[in-house]
Amino acid sequence: MFLSVVAGVIGAILTLGYDRDLMLALQAAGTTILAWALVRELNPDHQMSAIVAAVLAGGWALIGRPTTLLPFAGLLLIARLLVETTGRRPLPIDLGAVAILATVISITPLGWVMGFGLAVAIYVDDRMAEAPKRQTLLAAMAAAVGSSAVVTLTRALPEALPTIRPLLTALIGLLALYAVMREPVEPVSFTDSRDRRFLRRDRLHVGRAVAGILLFIGSFISGAAASVVVPMAMSLAIALVSTELERLQRSYPRPRG
Repeated sequence: MFLSVVAGVIGAILTLGYDRDLMLALQAAGTTILAWALVRELNPDHQMSAIVAAVLAGGWALIGRPTTLLPFAGLLLIARLLVETTGRRPLPIDLGAVAILATVISITPLGWVMGFGLAVAIYVDDRMAEAPKRQTLLAAMAAAVGSSAVVTLTRALPEALPTIRPLLTALIGLLALYAVMREPVEPVSFTDSRDRRFLRRDRLHVGRAVAGILLFIGSFISGAAASVVVPMAMSLAIALVSTELERLQRSYPRPRG
């Protein structure tokens, strides 16, 4: 919250004193806290990696690079559903809110990718819980249909193939491939400290893999505007790098004495 406020204040100063975009303060503050929260979901054992992501993402917004908050929030919710960091199953009201969010954010191509990704996340989360429920399936269907209906009615999807940014899309594709193929280390964080139940490694892996795949699809479908994906991709990359450092630390523990 502190970093988010600082980014917002700097954005407001730049707007008032240097005639920058009127939404800069909101974009900077929102991108900062969303990056922090996403890394906390995808790398829950290390707070410092989330702080690094928050600083870099906020800086990205403050230097005037494009950002987008609603798809970012959608990706955060996807990660939270799949990793199950809250330690409790979604209630019917939670599922309804997710389906509404998936519909609302689908006013842009990237928003539709994340909205449809929310539908997939609801379904995958339910299957991984090994207790599938009809209400969850209905919520997934509502999210998929709602997001697709909005993107169709608003004609947000390009009618022709978008202008792809080859280097950026290729880099995000490699990041997605790494997230899919590389398993995380065993988490040491609890989903709920009251029952001392650890986060599941398979869920953490799925959350990272799905995030990477959605970012790759989003960078492809966004075309020339693909740079809005950078703060999200940067957050995923920081989470993966932090895990590799943790892996090295566990392989070569410091000698005692």
